[in-house]
Amino acid sequence: MASESDKSKEIDLPLTQQSTIPKKFNFLKDKVALVKLNDYEPENIKKALEKIVELLGLKDFFKDKSILLKPNLLAPTKNAFTPAEYVSEVGKLLKNELGAKRITIGDSTLTKKFTGMTIKRTNMAEICQEDVFNFFESEREIINVKNPEFEAQENIALPKQVVEADIIVNLPKLKTHKGFVYTGAIKNFFGLLGNKMHMHMTHKEKAKFQQMLADIYFAVEETNKTDKPKVLTIMDCVLTMSGNGPRAGKIREMGLLVAGFNSAAVDIVGYTLMNGKPKDLEAIKSIARRTNLPVDISQLDLVGENYKDYIIKDFKKPNVATLNDSPGGSGLYSKVRTKAMSISIKINNKKCILCESCAKHCPAQAMTKKGKVIVIDRNKCIECFCCGESCPNDAISTKWWIFRNAWWIFTLLGVVVIGAIMGIWALISALLGS
Repeated sequence: MASESDKSKEIDLPLTQQSTIPKKFNFLKDKVALVKLNDYEPENIKKALEKIVELLGLKDFFKDKSILLKPNLLAPTKNAFTPAEYVSEVGKLLKNELGAKRITIGDSTLTKKFTGMTIKRTNMAEICQEDVFNFFESEREIINVKNPEFEAQENIALPKQVVEADIIVNLPKLKTHKGFVYTGAIKNFFGLLGNKMHMHMTHKEKAKFQQMLADIYFAVEETNKTDKPKVLTIMDCVLTMSGNGPRAGKIREMGLLVAGFNSAAVDIVGYTLMNGKPKDLEAIKSIARRTNLPVDISQLDLVGENYKDYIIKDFKKPNVATLNDSPGGSGLYSKVRTKAMSISIKINNKKCILCESCAKHCPAQAMTKKGKVIVIDRNKCIECFCCGESCPNDAISTKWWIFRNAWWIFTLLGVVVIGAIMGIWALISALLGS
């Protein structure tokens, strides 16, 4: 048996100092099932879900339990939300074959109105034939994150439906995110909050925001008093999103479902399939630290399909340098590099239809309409990309700060170079004249 020091060395991360980790976090914590699914045909979805049940041994896990399904209902844009047909098949399997007592569905996105529109346009209630809750309308209970301890947000206000459910089945989509690089299992918990704008402003640093996402996951588990996890994630990687995610990116076919109890383990697999390095993402590391999970796909217990057959090597995703809010060192070079690599919001005025959705959903109130353009107050902008999530016409993207400001940087460099040349010429002329 490995000692604690051996485990720390193996994980290569500082572990949270605790005497014990709750037993529920050790239940199949490193086991992840990968099951092939090429389309959203109901019969094929059912077969794939049944395979997950078999691989993870879930036959009796849901019996007589009340289940809340938590899809990603970001926006009613193609491939930006978890398909209603897929959510429906999950509900049917749980109720009709696995003995679940009750099925409900819930989520929230940017605002109450935006969430209501998304629920309506995705036909979630009609297709699933279950109650679909807009969490902005829910009563809430304050949950104190204490075992394991919080890293960014001590108190989390969770919807009553989440607190009262026996099991949460987390149903995210695998997508890129221009503000946070990646959105999957862990980021999907943000939809449980009703104070999203406040959380964005409270946790402006990208690392702290990601730790807060992990705290939401632990808050959900705080409502669980059993020795088995409350959260099971089944991530939709059938049609993923690359590029300008999480709403307006390019569809990439992957043909896979990824399922597991530890959300960080699922995201380790998900981000690896994007050809990314999981250790670059603080949300994954935050949960891994507190559950003693190796942030290394080779050390996970993977069952089903071989993940190497599904990695998309040319998957276009935001550069992880955009997550670096603070310099890696105290020197001038570190500070300049951090600033240069920070993201900067860009509006395509040709695509912009001046609907002002971006301004209405900006936590920092950094966007305003002036004449026939949307103007960004760069001093207020926190680069969360809520504007891009709300834009209905793919008019918002990001650039590195250095590229947005390239014109004046090169102008300044040009002035410096010309000045240097003129100075050298003057010196040579003076020397020759003497």
